[in-house]
Amino acid sequence: MDITYQDLENFETNCEVELHKIKSHLSAFNIFNVLGIQYREIRHSNFVGWLLDPTGSHGFKSNVLEELLKHLKSKGLISNSELNDYLTPDLANTKVVRESESNIDLFLINEDLSYAITIENKIHSDYSEHQLGDYYEHVERHFPHIKKRIYLTLTPLESIRHKDEKFTHGKKYTNITYKEIIKFLRKCQGLTKNEDVKVSVNQYISMVEKNLTKTSEEIVIARKIYKKYGNVINFIINNQADFSVYQDTMLDVINSLEDGFIISHESAHKNVIYLLPKNQELLDLFYYPEAESRDGDYIFSYVLQIKKDSLSMKLAFGPIAESNQKKQIQKVKQDLLSKMQGFKCLNKNKIPKLETYTDTCENDYARVCSINLFTEDDLISEDKSFRDIFESKFNEVNNILLQPFTKELFDPIEIKD
Repeated sequence: MDITYQDLENFETNCEVELHKIKSHLSAFNIFNVLGIQYREIRHSNFVGWLLDPTGSHGFKSNVLEELLKHLKSKGLISNSELNDYLTPDLANTKVVRESESNIDLFLINEDLSYAITIENKIHSDYSEHQLGDYYEHVERHFPHIKKRIYLTLTPLESIRHKDEKFTHGKKYTNITYKEIIKFLRKCQGLTKNEDVKVSVNQYISMVEKNLTKTSEEIVIARKIYKKYGNVINFIINNQADFSVYQDTMLDVINSLEDGFIISHESAHKNVIYLLPKNQELLDLFYYPEAESRDGDYIFSYVLQIKKDSLSMKLAFGPIAESNQKKQIQKVKQDLLSKMQGFKCLNKNKIPKLETYTDTCENDYARVCSINLFTEDDLISEDKSFRDIFESKFNEVNNILLQPFTKELFDPIEIKD
């Protein structure tokens, strides 16, 4: 369908109020978005675990936990009589253990009431093959005296992914969602006298609804606008930049460089390329196939991130899969990360576009630094072909960052035995 000037004018005029509302929501301060934890499972587990803990400093006492138990009753996981037994003063004795019980994301246990709840939190990453089974077997083996043992997966929206045959004991788990967690929090919001907690919980709700469940007010408004003016919006979208179409060009340039790089991880996504220098000593340093990091052999990569109208690179570690070598590899990751964060080459005065991070090895995707290569505006202003500007900018970053970074990696320190 052809778009006319009148179509664009109607869109601009008729949507002005709604667009202003969206702008207000998007510009509102939210500490969780500022800290960049929207998709970090560990951070969500910590916050949700804190809210579920009756002894937490939030002032909700057992109220959020009570809402969870009532929800589990509605799912048939506990009976009416069991719920009545749990909703007593003894509920305050429930312990909430975060990641220190065999790496279970959240483990709730009450010895007095004889119940234990295992929660595996998944936002974007998938379950490893034996993860759910390992947690189930751990709890069954170490807590057989606990009468009621419940196993849950926590995901943004309803999911039966855990029931896939390849996940050991996955069918023993029941799914709960962040949409339901948000319902619990809305019910309990007014039950604390701590105003700072009220603000924090409200911001957490806003962040989850915006980034995870996609149910925030601005998203609802946006969907209504799209339903009415989708043809105009599609016209705009279809005529924007799309750097992902140049992935083959980028790979061709990278393969032609004298220094040489390898593709460290194969990816079906057109918006990412994982690289490492073609240096055997360096490759050996990061080679841990048992870590299954990003489904590849290496725990670290130079990651080209391709957005619609910009291109950047980050130097980052990937997650470490569950295995009997996880602790050892995690220690290697920690040692390397600590060393990298002190590199002299990561000097913002020398590289103004560089951003460094304070991620720890507990972050699945622990970043060391990132740097912007160029944007669509640069492409237009420099009046170059995509290949020419990519070759120029990549060589520049290689010279000022990647080569010095590699050199500093082999300054005296022993990582492996």
